[in-house]
Amino acid sequence: MTRLRRPLALALITALLTGTAAPVMAADGDKMGFTTYYFTDSGENTVITTAFNLAKKVMRQTVLLLDIELDNVTVPPVTAVTGATRPQRRKGEPFEKSRGQVIVGVEQGFGATTTTALSGYRSQEVDYVSTSVIGTVSDEFFDRNLTLTARAQGNWDQVGEIQENGEVFNRPKNAFTGALTASQILSPTTVLDLQYDLVTLSGFLSDPYRKVAVVNDDGSRSVVDEKHPDRRVRHAASARVSQLIPGIEAALIGSYRYYFDSWEVRSSTIEMRLNKSILSNIILGVDYRWYSQSGASFYQDRYVGAQYTADALRTADYKLKPFDSNNFGFTLGYLFRGLAGGNPDLEFLQGASFEITYFRYFNTLDFSADIIQGGLKFSI
Repeated sequence: MTRLRRPLALALITALLTGTAAPVMAADGDKMGFTTYYFTDSGENTVITTAFNLAKKVMRQTVLLLDIELDNVTVPPVTAVTGATRPQRRKGEPFEKSRGQVIVGVEQGFGATTTTALSGYRSQEVDYVSTSVIGTVSDEFFDRNLTLTARAQGNWDQVGEIQENGEVFNRPKNAFTGALTASQILSPTTVLDLQYDLVTLSGFLSDPYRKVAVVNDDGSRSVVDEKHPDRRVRHAASARVSQLIPGIEAALIGSYRYYFDSWEVRSSTIEMRLNKSILSNIILGVDYRWYSQSGASFYQDRYVGAQYTADALRTADYKLKPFDSNNFGFTLGYLFRGLAGGNPDLEFLQGASFEITYFRYFNTLDFSADIIQGGLKFSI
């Protein structure tokens, strides 16, 4: 195989696969980025996200990392058609909440190929708080054409429920994740990625706002909180091939993921994406995703019997039902490097891009949605 340095191969493929310019690195290795996204769907859910990230080199192989993200989420009244959950309090009004996230970390290099990173994560909103510690070690082999990465993460969360009086009742939820990734450059234009993830969850694993309708022994109906097991073990294995096609200024990515867990949910996911440069600094992306899963062992279409108003497991989560889904969409991205070229006053736009995405989602549960997302990215 013709040798190609890993950073160059990934930069070439990433530029067309994501429709964005690679981050601009200063001479001293510092990097700064700004991203804002707007998301909406036909169920009237909206999300506005603003993120800032900074990588500051403080020594030869030491980099300090900072990531700050702010989200604003709006969920419509319960009378609207929506897949989002929300508290029953003031259910006739839109429910709006904000989330703040901060990640602080340090990345340390050892020699020419080994990198380690340790970071702390804190996310907080009115009814959910998450604290996490993440450790990563990565090494490169065979002239940097193969990269192996191991990641471990622990999450300690508080799942909140907003009561009718406005107070928040919290319950603990913990998660521990281990992941192994192998990324291999197969040719100057082809990259193969393999990954395995193991996640163990314990504590309160239900949604405090979801309710289950139960048919009692006498034929009457009751509405009770859903009740999930207090432990879940998840496994996932995936493979992805990224192929640059220089002759037509395009890139193709295809992936497959298989998932199974201790609740007996099994799923398969196939994704395809084609990005094509159609004009100078304008990239068109076409995406398709097919997903199929079985139901959880305790899922039922109807819960009948007094045991379901007591301690028997029950769920109102559509993600635990057996179903298939399709997601098809288009993305149009513009790279601002065209404006920056040859103009020193606009040099700060060299790593900036704008994109707008439309997705059509539909599944066998008779649910569909039109999704529009716009994003603006800066990298300095």
